[in-house]
Amino acid sequence: MGMEKKHLVVIGDPRSMPEVPSDSVQLVVTSPPLFETERSPESFHNYIRQLQLTFRECHRVLENGRYICVNVCEAVNQPFRYPIPAHYVLLLKRAGFEYANDIIWRKPHPSFPYCFPNSIIAHILVLRKGKRDYKTQSEEDLHRFEISIDEARRRWNSDLWDIRWEDKRNENSRTAIFPEELPEALIRLYTYEGETVLDPFLGDGATARAAAGLYRNSVGYTPDYSALPSLRRVSGIAPHELEIIERRCSE
Repeated sequence: MGMEKKHLVVIGDPRSMPEVPSDSVQLVVTSPPLFETERSPESFHNYIRQLQLTFRECHRVLENGRYICVNVCEAVNQPFRYPIPAHYVLLLKRAGFEYANDIIWRKPHPSFPYCFPNSIIAHILVLRKGKRDYKTQSEEDLHRFEISIDEARRRWNSDLWDIRWEDKRNENSRTAIFPEELPEALIRLYTYEGETVLDPFLGDGATARAAAGLYRNSVGYTPDYSALPSLRRVSGIAPHELEIIERRCSE
């Protein structure tokens, strides 16, 4: 496409992102780790506190007027349900974001088959950092933006999405369900070619792969190397475009 592309993977803690300058990212797309419901109430509060630190960093690096999209679902520990999406809205607002939308998407099967009603939906919480000043955008940038989201608007013209995919996680997986079709749709909706997408919880690299396929740059944080094999196989990422930084995780 004639654009220089770059994909950065940091093996480190997203609660601190010194590798990413302030106001340098145009979209945050992520699916945070699930809360393990068998833990104590104190561990839930600690879980929220750690997320708060990460989302404050996301707010710092995100460009003004741009969006953060967080995939999250309720947690169930019979007979209790934890309204995790509601907690996320509050902690994201405390980090400085403004609530914009809640996209509901249908999972392929109930996550908890013995729960009534069955848990078959997840949420994509969409929040914005401030307001975007379109007066500072060039006519060329605005034109590219309209082209990039035209297809997405036609396909994803509702806040209720029906995603059809195969869940290949094992039964002991603690990672959130995050089919690659989700970051792809969100990247189409909220960015244009050449912009940068951040995923502070990179997981298996779905966000980075989607960004590469859509000619966007990406930054991802992960505590281990699990995402690297799949990223190295992505046809849209050349070896010289993938940078890996390893640093000690925060205690």
